[in-house]
Amino acid sequence: MNHMDKEAVLSQVRELIQPLLASRRTELVELTCRPEGSRVVLRCLVDTARGITVDELSRLNQAIGALLDEHDLIPDRYLLEVSSPGLDRPLKTQIDFERTIGRRIRVMMTVPVDSQWEMTGELLGAGEEMITLKLDNGDKLQILLSQISRAVQEIKL
Repeated sequence: MNHMDKEAVLSQVRELIQPLLASRRTELVELTCRPEGSRVVLRCLVDTARGITVDELSRLNQAIGALLDEHDLIPDRYLLEVSSPGLDRPLKTQIDFERTIGRRIRVMMTVPVDSQWEMTGELLGAGEEMITLKLDNGDKLQILLSQISRAVQEIKL
């Protein structure tokens, strides 16, 4: 499958599965398609506001697989993987940040803020253009989303 075909297939798959995911209050975090040996691996990373269970992932795998088989969108042999993005997934969208309000996050900047390229603290709020972070010293800082190169939830083991 060449790049143009892959993008078309991904677009069609996304359109096909969005109503199913929406009906189950599930967000499609990422959809990828890549060749592995003699087949294609179609990976759907999904999540819900409350997290997602292995049973939910299994049911979604069956439902998405049935939809794909019914519409025959993927011309090659394929393997469908439906999984969670995990706790350590990058925070990219406003929804990602909203989901982690009240938790500690680490933010890497594209430009230094107060001469710091990286900050850690409790996420107090998230909007369309900025987040509010409470730093460990108690200072509250507003950071434009456009200034964030990478952000992740801090995970304590």
